[in-house]
Amino acid sequence: MFHHDRGVGEFDAELKVKGIPFRVKEENGTVAKIDRREIDFEGRYEALFFLGMSTDSWQCSEWWGQQEAQYDHSTRLFIGDRIGRISVIYEDATEDMISVIFGVNAWNYNLFFKPKDCEGNLNSFAAPYDEPFRSDPEAAKLLSNSLRLMENEDEGAVKATKWVMGYRVRPEKRVVRIQFDREAAKSAGFVVSAVTGVEAGCPLDPGWKLLNQDFFLSKRFYADADKLARRLYQFRDELPEHDPLLELPDYDAPDIRFSGDNMAEIYTNVYRKNIMDMAYGKVTDDGMPHTSTANTANFGCYIGFGSFAISGQYAQDIWTRDVGRLLTEILHNGYHERALSAADPLHEMLYYPSIRFKLPHWKRIANKIARDEQELFNEGKENDGHASIMMYIYGLYNQGAVDVSWLKAHRKQLKDAADYFIWQVENPDQSNFDRVLYSESEASRQQYGGYDLYSNVISATALICYARLFEAMGEEDYAGKLKDTASLIKRGVDERFMMDHPRFGKVYTDTTDDCWTYEYKRFCELLMHSDVYGYDVHRDNPALFEVMSRTFEAQREQYYQPEAGRQMGYGQGYLTLAVLSLDLYDEFSECMDAATAFCYHHSDFNYIVPEGVIMHGSKRFWFRNCDLGNGVQQAEIIKCARLIAGIDDLDRSRGLRLLPRLPNRWNSIQVKDYPVTLRDYTTRKFAYTYRRIKPGETGRVVALCGDSGYAMDFDTGVELDYLRMGPFDGPDIQVQGGQATVEKIQGRYFAYVKLN
Repeated sequence: MFHHDRGVGEFDAELKVKGIPFRVKEENGTVAKIDRREIDFEGRYEALFFLGMSTDSWQCSEWWGQQEAQYDHSTRLFIGDRIGRISVIYEDATEDMISVIFGVNAWNYNLFFKPKDCEGNLNSFAAPYDEPFRSDPEAAKLLSNSLRLMENEDEGAVKATKWVMGYRVRPEKRVVRIQFDREAAKSAGFVVSAVTGVEAGCPLDPGWKLLNQDFFLSKRFYADADKLARRLYQFRDELPEHDPLLELPDYDAPDIRFSGDNMAEIYTNVYRKNIMDMAYGKVTDDGMPHTSTANTANFGCYIGFGSFAISGQYAQDIWTRDVGRLLTEILHNGYHERALSAADPLHEMLYYPSIRFKLPHWKRIANKIARDEQELFNEGKENDGHASIMMYIYGLYNQGAVDVSWLKAHRKQLKDAADYFIWQVENPDQSNFDRVLYSESEASRQQYGGYDLYSNVISATALICYARLFEAMGEEDYAGKLKDTASLIKRGVDERFMMDHPRFGKVYTDTTDDCWTYEYKRFCELLMHSDVYGYDVHRDNPALFEVMSRTFEAQREQYYQPEAGRQMGYGQGYLTLAVLSLDLYDEFSECMDAATAFCYHHSDFNYIVPEGVIMHGSKRFWFRNCDLGNGVQQAEIIKCARLIAGIDDLDRSRGLRLLPRLPNRWNSIQVKDYPVTLRDYTTRKFAYTYRRIKPGETGRVVALCGDSGYAMDFDTGVELDYLRMGPFDGPDIQVQGGQATVEKIQGRYFAYVKLN
């Protein structure tokens, strides 16, 4: 009745799955796949059964790197993708073509199941990632309907024996051989470890799942695969047309609301959900900061396909780059006490021992201590992470959470942190300093290190911040030394990371030898400006505004996609914040739409910023990747709310500035209970409304140009330096409620208003 593919001596064992016997070859304690492109398989059959049907690769998406920026999506695997073909070739030179389709007759074993001990060589990264299918019966039903395979439920089943595909051939024809081919456009491949045929004329078990040629020709699988995909992924055409305000218990963050279209409403909820998660999930009541929230979802590490596990992978880690940024954002949103509570634990970790560099510094993961020389991953100079913590500490003072007496009480920690950079500059034989800092960071080359723009710019900025702290303490000489060190690094940056572009002139560049996907970190100095100096780069630093505008044009030639969510912070966040700060409203609007859409999911963990997303090349749909609510990724997306609202209190000597920025299809910003720090370092709550209007509508300040206009109403008890309204398409702007000057920025016009 049964016929097997392997000849004498080519198999070591037999097993049965669903009553079907297979002869398999054992290798290294497990079952090996067929490693030939074709096998002889002569005879007439009612059906053929293929054992295995797992994807050959452990990856369903690429790890962080340059693939997307090189337009290579071959590692990305979506439900419905064909990853190979099986050809059943008949004696009369005809064939049946069996498409091997992910989610239909192939599935990923490594990530969906926990590999057996005998499969120790399989990469699985804390598998199984089997949600939502394990907990949601409806989702499990969708998977069962789509996946037309018979599962080997034996406890000892391994990757090469986990599924069986049954296929009805033409019994009147004689099969001569079977051929296996990978899909050239996809790197996944598929595994077949054995083939068994039921000879012509023999009965078939009605319980067997059997496919046939018509199944593939008419794509009968499509409807069920589509339902499965739409449960797991987020499709653009399923984003809601209207998204009601998310009511959260004990909500105590600033009440910021955006209106105008569905993206404005969704982003309102993204802000609300994430700022609360950051304030209470990332900083626990004991004051300990965390890279991730406990018991959160992980979407298949960095190589998944949209399924997840509840793990909180980074919940106990303190990645300095992450916690520095997230603490900065909750500080700006008024959580002074919670942000301050993290300072003492972080200052304690400044002195954790290090194998490679003995002086005090924050490592990549601040709370990790290496056991020996073999654990050097975390032992290098994480200059960008160290600087990120320094900028948060500076923010405590600048936002009024601490005073000069606190600075003096923590002088030793402040000086030791700043001295770390001075030591590197003064000891190049040990630090590898060469005009710029050498970093063992994700921003460079991790364990072995390298020179990169990002780490140097943020480090120089952090030194400027600490110089201000020491000036506040009256230590002008040491503050001057910090400024000189920052200037030295900045000169080195301009020498080593400024290229002469053939069309745009002098532009910044950065290494792409790191693990991040994009080169958007070349905008680092622009990103730092809105944490230290102000939100109006065009006025504050025209030279920087110009060079960054040129840099963006150079970046646009190299790689620009509004959807840059492979990393939601280093990609989508950096890009969105850059074009926002450059007042490129068309680009900013489309980037904000993408950032918002990537945070939405119809069923699971809606609104929380994912660490990254994997988007289909059509841009029709995407799935989330790795850690949900990862600190630095979350912080950059939530920083967008801060800059869109545009309540700039970074420099109290000039008073409050209001620079709201409405994306093109948004109509209004409403802000209540937003904390602002005044000249005397006290904090009070501030409120305003900014909206598009037509002629005839009123407000505290109104700006009109033709048929378009804006109105602003705001608290009057806070000293305002100026407010900015626009953009407009022409310079003839009429302002009521203040004295205005008109400036042209990026080809459009803005009214700068001083109040009457």
